[in-house]
Amino acid sequence: MLARYEVARATLREALRFLELQGVIHLQLGRGGGPVVARPQTGDFASSLSLILHFMEADLRGLLELREAIAPDVAGYAAQRATTADLSALAGCLAELRHHEASDQFEELNRRFHDLLGWASGNPLFGLLTSAMHLLTREFSHSLGYSAQERAVQMKFLVRVLEAVRTGDSAAARQAMSRLVAGSAVYLSERSPELVSQRVRWGQL
Repeated sequence: MLARYEVARATLREALRFLELQGVIHLQLGRGGGPVVARPQTGDFASSLSLILHFMEADLRGLLELREAIAPDVAGYAAQRATTADLSALAGCLAELRHHEASDQFEELNRRFHDLLGWASGNPLFGLLTSAMHLLTREFSHSLGYSAQERAVQMKFLVRVLEAVRTGDSAAARQAMSRLVAGSAVYLSERSPELVSQRVRWGQL
């Protein structure tokens, strides 16, 4: 590689280290080892995004507003494009949510449902952005949690969203999701205004 790119060893080493930190490659050790191209994951995108948001001084409120803006359309597209496998995964996740409604697994399963919905939209950009947002907000939610009443409200709307997606009713899916995310944002803002004002910090994923 040194001869091919005509660079110094130190320059090549730093370039490879940077690419490894970005999740683009991993360095394989041993005989025949070296840089191997890796498939970037959602976490890699979320980490890069958190660095940008850190310097932009973005806060949780901004992430919640972004979710309110895109989540209803994600649900609407999922109603048009979800596959049989998508519907099965969503139904399975909702069943787990019902089972764990009173447990500390509720928030994580709730995020998983929304992640699955993002990928069911048929647009990988929605799936990537939805999953990345949940990785960014995970640390915030760990310090809060949802009340039993709020969990029941969210379950009610998640059931409506899934039914609308299953029947291909885009308008109903958008409406149910819009009410869900708007209500969730109000709940978080009223319960902990200090939390929603906290800024995104790089390195917290």
